[in-house]
Formats: sequence, structure tokens, C-alpha cells
Amino acid sequence: MNIPTPQSTVNPSDFLPPFLSMTSVNLPVLTLTKQRNTQIDQLFYDVGALSKKERDFLAQETNLEGSILVVYPQGSRGDLSIVKYADYPTLRAAPGQLLRHFSIAGVGSSDFGAAAFARNLADHVQKPVGAIVAGYGMTDLLAEGMGGWFFLEAKKQLLQYLHQWRAVGKTLLEPLVDTQATHAIETTASVAALAGSPDSDTLFRLLQDEEREIQILLGHSKGCLSIATALEALAVAGSPAALQKAKAIRVITTGAVVELPDGFDKAIQFLGEWDGFGVMNSRLHTKYETVAGAWHHVNPAIPLHMSIHDVLVRADELGSALH
Repeated sequence: MNIPTPQSTVNPSDFLPPFLSMTSVNLPVLTLTKQRNTQIDQLFYDVGALSKKERDFLAQETNLEGSILVVYPQGSRGDLSIVKYADYPTLRAAPGQLLRHFSIAGVGSSDFGAAAFARNLADHVQKPVGAIVAGYGMTDLLAEGMGGWFFLEAKKQLLQYLHQWRAVGKTLLEPLVDTQATHAIETTASVAALAGSPDSDTLFRLLQDEEREIQILLGHSKGCLSIATALEALAVAGSPAALQKAKAIRVITTGAVVELPDGFDKAIQFLGEWDGFGVMNSRLHTKYETVAGAWHHVNPAIPLHMSIHDVLVRADELGSALH
């Protein structure tokens, strides 16, 4: 399979593996931009890890962007081992231990995909995982095929420029610039970057929770960019203590290689050997692991999948080597 370079003219069909075509996938017709694509998620994610009762539950739920599905290891709470919270405050107010593992899926990003992706992580760590629902629709999938996550990418670039300015230029200009005014500008930029990205905003709030110790952040596809956006916002406008604590998190990206703020040395990024979607939407100068024979999906029922189980095992090995 020939993977187009970023400079080439892109046809979305070029990114489908040999056994699929745009017609054979039977993609839904784009009529409502906010339509949630459970069909897409059932193709891309390991929905077989969800019980029938869980799938029925998710089919009835309203897919609120930025909401959180607490996904327990398979069967640990019976046939329905998923609890949904509308937003961060609702989750924070819930009794019990604070979650330490979170994931953000991409592609269709319905509740189905979010829950299935989180279940893979929950089964690996044998702990509940907070699946932050991104809510990306069909327009986002097509945008990925065209090599553009333009809306989120532009906001993330703004944060990166501000972060670079804080690291270099602020030292030179600090005597000439009012500190309060500077902080207000940085905060405004952070709010602008998170606006319209409820998943990144939810993660940003979780990262600033003083009592929470997040251990793993797992992203797939466009969800990786959402994680990067939240971390950039934390670097620009979060508290120094929260930023320092976040640097201990093991960030694992799959299906996209993203730039992260300085100091996130525990990050481990994976990209499939045949992943044209990932190539077009990645920063390939950043270090990453190539997964042989893998395309963009993580559904083990379909050939050429990226095994999240194998990725997490490899991440454990690489993480141990870093200590």
C-alpha cells in the first residue's frame, strides 16, 4: 500500500486498507453535522469488548461532548459495567475513589467508541477508566482523510506559541510588561483554545484537580490532539503545581503523533505501519513507535488492526526502561 505524502493530492479512499472501500464500509450519509456515528465506531473500535446490555445502554444515551463514561473491567460489575456522568463537576461530586486513568477516542467518537476504547485500557490495568466523550462526527472523519484537523490544530498552535514565549521571550520582556496583564492574555488564549472542545476542557479540569493523581492518558486518532491541547493549555494557564504533577503521567497516543509541552518525557506514541490517516495528521519529527502491519483502526475483529493490548504491554516495557 502506498501512503500519500502530506504534499500529495488526497483522496480519502487512499487511506482505506486493501479489504475495504468507501462503498463497502457503507458510511452514513452526511446530513446532520452533529450526528454521532456509532456505525463508524463499530468499525474502528473493539465494540466486542462491550456486553449486549452495555451496547443497549449506550445506544439510549445522549452523546454529550465532554461527558465522562466510567468504564470498569469487563464483567467486574456484571453485564453493565459502565456509568455515565454528564460533566466534570458531576463526576467530581460522585462518591468513591478518584479515577486515575483516562482515555479519549477519535474517529466517530460516539459513546460506543469511547466506551470500547476505555474498556481495552480498563481490562489491561484492571481498574476503572474515565472515557472522555469527544463527540467528533462524520465531518471530522472526512477532515482526517483530507489531512486537516484545522479547527483544533489552530487553537493548539496558539497555545504552543504562547508556551514558547513564556519559556524564552517573557524573560527578556518581563521588565516592560505588566505581569497581571500578561497572565490575563495567556488565560484568555487558553480559554479560546478550549472553547468548542469540551473533551479538552474536561481533561483540563481533571488535570487541575489537586487531589487526583492521573497515571495514564490514552488517546486514539483525533483524541490524541485533544489530549495535547489540554496539556498545552495547562502549560500556558494552569497552576505550576498541576503542570509539574501532570509531567508524571504516562501519555500514550495511538493513530496520531502529536507535539506535547516540554517535560512530558514519559509520553509514548504509536503509529501503524499502514496508517495513512495517522501519517497525514501527525508530527512525524516527534519520536514514535511503528506498529508493524497496522492500519488506523483498533478493532481486532478486522484485519490490519492495531492491538491496544499489545500497545499497552509495549508501553509498560518502555515505561519500565525509562526508570
